Amino acid sequence: MTETQQAPTIDEARAEAFVGQLITDFAGAASTAMTVLGDRLGLFRALTGAGPVTAADLAARTGLNPRLVTEWLHQMAVSGYLTVVDGDRFALPLEHALALSVVDSPVHVVAAGEIITGYFLSLERLETAFRGDGGLSGDEVPGCTYHGIERYFRTAYVNQLAQDWFPAVPGLVEKLEAGARVADVGCGHGYADLLIGRTWPNSRVTGFDLHAPSIATARARAIEAGSPANVAFHVADSAAINGYGPFDVVVFFDALHDLGDPVSALKAAYEALAPGGVVVAVEPWSADDWMSTIGMPITRIGYASSTALCTPGSLSQPGAHGLGTLGGPAKRLELLAGAGFSDPVLAADTGFNLVVAATKS
Repeated sequence: MTETQQAPTIDEARAEAFVGQLITDFAGAASTAMTVLGDRLGLFRALTGAGPVTAADLAARTGLNPRLVTEWLHQMAVSGYLTVVDGDRFALPLEHALALSVVDSPVHVVAAGEIITGYFLSLERLETAFRGDGGLSGDEVPGCTYHGIERYFRTAYVNQLAQDWFPAVPGLVEKLEAGARVADVGCGHGYADLLIGRTWPNSRVTGFDLHAPSIATARARAIEAGSPANVAFHVADSAAINGYGPFDVVVFFDALHDLGDPVSALKAAYEALAPGGVVVAVEPWSADDWMSTIGMPITRIGYASSTALCTPGSLSQPGAHGLGTLGGPAKRLELLAGAGFSDPVLAADTGFNLVVAATKS
């Protein structure tokens, strides 16, 4: 340091506050790992409705090592997930079980932990992506991520698709009730398609995804659901849907931002739709002014997803558009207009998702 340079002034209170924030975040990450463990081992399910139990009781019920179960219970208790009775009995409050173990609850979000686990498992590949072209292909993503996505988004499909998303799009429910031909681009494991087919049996749903293992899982899910005749799945990219059309409805469920070329995908959707057909894209909630969301947990999660999964996935595909998981509705509406759709609108803002839609004139 030269004589003209001055030592930087450190705001000790600010430094101390940030260390506290960082430790809190690390504690949350540690608890996430323990939450995934409890979910995988069935510990939350065993605690649901059981009332206060001892570590020995829970270990006996689950067939797990009692010493490790004891430590896990202590970690969950100090994290505020469980309550403690008389110092040695532990209980899972019903309100917490709704998020952790009640599958059809509207707040069942425990599977997000599996997605985050995938980020940690992908760290070495992500380092390579950062130092290279930015791409991380679907085949490089851990299986727990895909299964976490299926379970995590299942909650929204069960509780919002027929109740909020589709009714917000003018005329869509009527089309489905009458019998519509529906294409789902980037269908993943296909839960939404099976739900649409079951809810509106007069309609036919075809799911498309370029990730062959996901389509294999979707077909297995269809068999488990009784092999409904009005639902089918194909390994294909977004451009290929023209070969299966025409369609009355094309949907993108949390998939538009994952595509390497969303512009071409929307143009392909436009070409595949019959006149008067509707395109619907459901995307994670975000704001046009990203700075207005600083500090919000939902956008902290969203930008992590964008950095670790969605944007690298897009950059690994032809087009390498890299739209990003967030970024606000305006960008999505511009893409729809650019693909030729008339009057694109933000049909619904649930605070958790954005539903944008448009019609082929």
